[in-house]
Amino acid sequence: MKRRQLANRLGHGLVALCMAAPGVALSAPPVEGAGAGSREEREDEAAGGAAEALPAISVIATRGARAVDEIPANVTVIGREELDLRMVDDIGELVRHLPGIQVDRQTSGTNPFADRTGFTIRGVSGNRILTLVDGSRTLERITDGTRDVVDLTHMKRVEIQRGPASALWGSDALGGVVAFETMDPEDYLAQSGRDTAFRFDTTHSTLDSSTGGVGAAALRYGDIAASISLGRRVGHEPENRNARGSLAAGAVWECYRNVGATPCGQLDSADIRSDNALGKLVWTPGDNHRIGLTLETFERKTEVDQRYDYGLDTSGNTVTDYDRTQTLSRQRIGLEHDWTVEFGPIDQIRWQLSHSPQKSKREGARDRILANGTTETRYDLLEYEEAFTEFDVQVDGDFDTAGISHHLTWGFDGDYTEGEYERVDTTVNHTTGTTTVARAGGFNFANATTIRADAYIQDDIGFMDGRLRVTPAMRLAHYSIDPDPNADYKPVDGAEPRKITKTEPTWKLGAVYDLDRNFSVYGQYAEGFKMPTAQQLYTSLPSTFFNLVPNPDLQPESVKNYEAGLRGRFRDGNFSVGGFYADYTDFIQSFVMLSNGDITYDNLSTVKVWGLEASGELYLDEIWSVSGALSAQRGEQVASPGEATTAFNGAIPLGSTLGLHYDDQDMGLRASLYGTFQRGVTRTESDASYKPAGYGVFDFAAAWQPMHWVTLRLGIDNIFDKRYFPSSAVAYDATPSTTAVANTNPIEAQVQPGRSFSLGATLTF
Repeated sequence: MKRRQLANRLGHGLVALCMAAPGVALSAPPVEGAGAGSREEREDEAAGGAAEALPAISVIATRGARAVDEIPANVTVIGREELDLRMVDDIGELVRHLPGIQVDRQTSGTNPFADRTGFTIRGVSGNRILTLVDGSRTLERITDGTRDVVDLTHMKRVEIQRGPASALWGSDALGGVVAFETMDPEDYLAQSGRDTAFRFDTTHSTLDSSTGGVGAAALRYGDIAASISLGRRVGHEPENRNARGSLAAGAVWECYRNVGATPCGQLDSADIRSDNALGKLVWTPGDNHRIGLTLETFERKTEVDQRYDYGLDTSGNTVTDYDRTQTLSRQRIGLEHDWTVEFGPIDQIRWQLSHSPQKSKREGARDRILANGTTETRYDLLEYEEAFTEFDVQVDGDFDTAGISHHLTWGFDGDYTEGEYERVDTTVNHTTGTTTVARAGGFNFANATTIRADAYIQDDIGFMDGRLRVTPAMRLAHYSIDPDPNADYKPVDGAEPRKITKTEPTWKLGAVYDLDRNFSVYGQYAEGFKMPTAQQLYTSLPSTFFNLVPNPDLQPESVKNYEAGLRGRFRDGNFSVGGFYADYTDFIQSFVMLSNGDITYDNLSTVKVWGLEASGELYLDEIWSVSGALSAQRGEQVASPGEATTAFNGAIPLGSTLGLHYDDQDMGLRASLYGTFQRGVTRTESDASYKPAGYGVFDFAAAWQPMHWVTLRLGIDNIFDKRYFPSSAVAYDATPSTTAVANTNPIEAQVQPGRSFSLGATLTF
């Protein structure tokens, strides 16, 4: 079997092993870049009996299975065991102990659903981070929207790559990649060691009074393996126990809401239900083929009693009720084929075809008594949908030239996406009996069809018997976005929507050099680019009060990223330390006020972000270990050539995580104590911005396996009930500009959760 085939199968085998045995690489506490592992993972070498922890395996960074400390980039792998130990139930909790990575919870008058907005990596966020589920894209974020359409219930592992990855993954991988991988039938079967497997999980959290459960079954019959898992979670709004309601009570802003309204430090009452299902069928007709079919569906429904503006307003109108509902959904059907060819320079061909419609739908019914005594109900509807049809074919092969080894990866990555936006407000006057319909309000933008058609190639070159590995890669990305405005669209003269086409090459060059058996150095230059979204290109809302106009000259965003570092791996631990420098050009800024008073999207001249990232783990004995990680970022921006340089708010100041871990396999007991420490913000774009103070928060997680088929779990987050704000609160002013702002978007709603408890249990058969 050739080298890369062995590596790929080793990677798949390690993933399955991690599902079967608690405490191995992907189940250990995540260590950034260096990879983590338990005592059971360390292999005894024939000579001298030396032992080392096996590093985690990444499959996203190089489009093939490779140990993370052999990759010239910073990659974190979080496995199912770690997700189980901490009972992670959303993407914010996923990155809770990863310094320099953040997921905010959005709460405002226009978005009362307490959504997780998306990932922030090395200062950039939103649609600049490519998010994948089994290689398929997820819904773009629009204004006041969310990308949180992923449920972690069925996830086998999550990989997070920091920095641009456009050379291998195309547009949208400007700031990094978050790749979710779902459970396969083989993963469940590896747990049971038989041809049938059953698993049931349940958890409860006091943070949002939520209870969840998922049941899974798998079987193998000859060459066929199949699995199905069904999950549901019900809960309420997160409790904001450490927020303050007034200046006298210690709040940052004063609260001016009416009696009976939701207090400024609380979230609106909500009922949340999440349902998901995953089915897989795998056929392996021999050693050379693996054919898989996947069916997945996800829906999260949030019903909110929105009461921030309850009661009498300054115009003499009275809001008596406002019920709102958000439904997020994602479906996927996928077909994939792994074919071991072994023909000349081609070892393996892998192709994948998928179709994934995804939707965000918001509905509301607002009852008011007007100043003149009439009563009305306004029904609002906002719906955004993207349907992705994607095809990816990848070819891998090994060959040698003059004693130099090569592993060549090349292929085609394309998708066809249809995006549709609709907004309708219907007002029924119950006194007069009249009905008024208003279409295309708010941030109206044209529907559009997006086509991506990319070719890529990467060569993993080994020199000096593999001590030096150089990896050049190049992608030629063809991108077009074709608007299809409907009758609701309101064009602006001279800025009518037009088709945008762009063909862009992106490059990457990385290298890893083993100084000796224990130490290695790495370095990488990587480019990234991001096409504007349909909303950024085609938003148009001319009105008598302001003009929200398109910018036909909006340019794609691009970045040149440089990083380098030193790694070490020893019998009793490992470490990684590195620095990065990212130079962004044409960074897109939302809602820029033009000299004529119009509002649009526009390109900033430059954004530069640089920083330091480090991590490590030390085994104290057969049971105890400690881990740590830190990240420090600094950023600057220039809005237009010749303008002054100001701070870039996206950069996250110095933060670190320390962990103390206990893993006694004989007792079936694992436990981790985490300390997360964040320095306060001192530099902001505007002097008026709020500067969150630093903080320290401690968390605890434990799992006990009294019998081989039962696992019980306990989690405590924010043990000492610390009141603190995330660094992203710099988006708020230290003093609200108006009373209306203080009422509608209170800064106290951004206070992070206080102490909360989680309980969980897993049964496996």
